[in-house]
Amino acid sequence: MPFSAATSRRSRLAYSTLALLLAGAAGAVNATSFFAFGHHITHMTGHVSEVGEAVANGQWGGALVAGRMVFSFLVGAITAAALLDASRHRHRGRHAPALLVETVTLGAVGLWAYEHPDANEPTLMWGLAFAMGLQNALVTRVSGAVVRTTHLTGVLTDIGIQTVRMVVWVRDGARERGLRGLWNKVLDLPSAEQFERTRLHLGLAFAFLTGSILGSVLFLHYGAPAMAVPCVVLLLVMALDISPAGSHIPATSS
Repeated sequence: MPFSAATSRRSRLAYSTLALLLAGAAGAVNATSFFAFGHHITHMTGHVSEVGEAVANGQWGGALVAGRMVFSFLVGAITAAALLDASRHRHRGRHAPALLVETVTLGAVGLWAYEHPDANEPTLMWGLAFAMGLQNALVTRVSGAVVRTTHLTGVLTDIGIQTVRMVVWVRDGARERGLRGLWNKVLDLPSAEQFERTRLHLGLAFAFLTGSILGSVLFLHYGAPAMAVPCVVLLLVMALDISPAGSHIPATSS
């Protein structure tokens, strides 16, 4: 677990850096896919609902399109789990194979879309869904199911819960020592250990939003080459994972 008492501060920082960068990349991919194909690729709940709605209306073609995206996401998750299991004994670079597959997939989608700008090829959507399933499984394994980076439902839920915890924590300080206690608690809030995960979740939401904005702006101005941005981010994450700093990223959970 990246935020357990047994995890060093350096390991928590390495994990947080990896998670924030991947959240930014996912935000960029999600925004780009919407402008390119009219779908938010990482929204698997919506795609499963689309399957149900299409089946209910007898629209088997629509059900097949949405179902293939769900299946591609699942295949990506399976691929990530298999690659992580195969490299679990490495001292560092444990996540590089999965990150490389994701980078190559996104790069291939971007290159094909650039070479065929007027083609509406559904295979590209499946490729993006595969890449996001791979990334989601990667971060889920690394974090022990604490964090996902391709969607924010759980992150925002945790932020809401933790906000109440922070308010109660500050209030207790006021009860113990009055205004001085209240002030001290407020000052300690940005560095309090028990809220480290909360700060990470806030960072993930901001990183995903930043990636969405950047991906949207670049796609509207440059088209398919905007896919190079998440690829560069993934290459940076790979470099960090292979470097000596990568040894401080928590090992994947079984």
